[in-house]
Amino acid sequence: MHSALRPKPQLKQTHSSIIPSTLPSQKTYQNGHSSKQSHTNGNGYHHQSTQQSLSSNSSTLERAQNGSSTSPLQTIFQWSLGLINSKGKYLTSENFGCKINATGNSLRKKQKWTIHYNIQDDSVYLMSPLNYYLSTDKYGRLTCDKSTPDVDCQYQLEFSNHPLTNGRWAFKSVVYGMFLGGDDDHLHCFSKTPEWWCPHLALHPHINLKHILRKKYARLDENEIHIDEIVPWGSNALITVEYCDGRYAIRTCDGLYFHKDGKLMQQCTDESLFTIELNKGYLGFKDSEQRYLTAVGPQGIMTTRNKVGGKDELFLLEESVDVSANQTEAGDSGIFQLEYDDETAAYHIRACNNKYWKLEGNGIQATGEKQMSETSFQIQSLNDGRIAFQAPNGKYILPHATGHMRAVSDTPSTTETFLLKFINRPIIVLKCDYGLVGYRNKTCYKLECNKSTFHVFSMEDAHDGSYHLKGSHGLYWELSNDLSISVSGREPSKFSIELCRQNRIIIKAPNGQYLKGEQNGAITTCSTVNQATLWEF
Repeated sequence: MHSALRPKPQLKQTHSSIIPSTLPSQKTYQNGHSSKQSHTNGNGYHHQSTQQSLSSNSSTLERAQNGSSTSPLQTIFQWSLGLINSKGKYLTSENFGCKINATGNSLRKKQKWTIHYNIQDDSVYLMSPLNYYLSTDKYGRLTCDKSTPDVDCQYQLEFSNHPLTNGRWAFKSVVYGMFLGGDDDHLHCFSKTPEWWCPHLALHPHINLKHILRKKYARLDENEIHIDEIVPWGSNALITVEYCDGRYAIRTCDGLYFHKDGKLMQQCTDESLFTIELNKGYLGFKDSEQRYLTAVGPQGIMTTRNKVGGKDELFLLEESVDVSANQTEAGDSGIFQLEYDDETAAYHIRACNNKYWKLEGNGIQATGEKQMSETSFQIQSLNDGRIAFQAPNGKYILPHATGHMRAVSDTPSTTETFLLKFINRPIIVLKCDYGLVGYRNKTCYKLECNKSTFHVFSMEDAHDGSYHLKGSHGLYWELSNDLSISVSGREPSKFSIELCRQNRIIIKAPNGQYLKGEQNGAITTCSTVNQATLWEF
């Protein structure tokens, strides 16, 4: 049996959670319509405003309810990012006194802001890492101590097309008409002209790319990317979004770069870099010629085309985590997608027919039309990369020689366990609370976990539930005498991976202990599982 893991959309309200990697539940609005106005003003920047009541049938939308908004029915999209001013400094929220400044040198916890996009009045709120909203008064003075947003917290986004500031964003106060700006400790909102901020998305680089209008996902198809999958299945659907000095590169699972003309290239060039914009709460990607990324034709070939963005140029980024279990080869009928439920800490398991595993009697059938208690399964991580499935009746799933599965076992034993194989992880990028995982420097291959840029590692299946992790220079991860991790091994070492909540994993080193990240960047091992041993991948 093969399976694929994907987190389930969050259902409950939250002001502190993420973004594109956390996808709240969808809602449907009847009799929706939209009208759009777009213009370029004399200052050389492009502003796009939309007034609408959104119509959405079955597409997955990133939404959370904002009960304190001017209307209790207003719905917002959330994106987590860092904002870089013209001097290259990040907007920063200090831990004490709700003070803000623009002094950060890299994207860390204090620099991660959440943009709440209000789809009904085309405005945004900026929420700090401490869950307070940025507001201004009529004198342009900024504060960041409101736990409930009001009209003074509303900003309108504007986007630059000027060659010197291309792809940057400006935040204009809806009430006072002035722009957010300043540097160091002298931030304000009284500029009459835009002050530009560069958006740095704070999501994990591995994602699935969903086209909103087509309601389909991008996948690698020979030397192109096609947007034609209803469910992102396997490694071909793995996309890496790489931040490159204010722009973004899109890479396929084989490490190639997407070119604006639709082809895949070995090297990243100016034609492979895109700026981003928010439109109706979704992302638009724009190339060096100001053309937007879209899908063309019945095959949904991804390329850039129009200079005016609309519904056909909108995308959503979703978490991407796939695994498989037990069999030596994975066909579509043997691959399953696991959708994590935060509220129950359980998984709903989707088959390739787009239906869920469901407990019927003591048997397991892929017949569930929607998520319900009968489709809710617990997964227990055991030793050496093995897992056991516990059905809603409390019994463990036992596979029979006929291929049928029954939930009849009281305790997991060898016959009730499965080996995990991560199908769409030929490469892996790791992230923790302190930053991304990468080399200490260009000459030292010791791993540190507080980096602002990531290194990509290859995952080699050891076929016993463990993995070999290899750097781009051909050397392997190994455990050093001081219990740190260095990518300098000539021979592979075995690391075990255990599933955890959402897209988090726990990594067990060859000494049987867990990898732990420290705030100073050190990666060592410890014997207990805690927040510091959770890795986003």
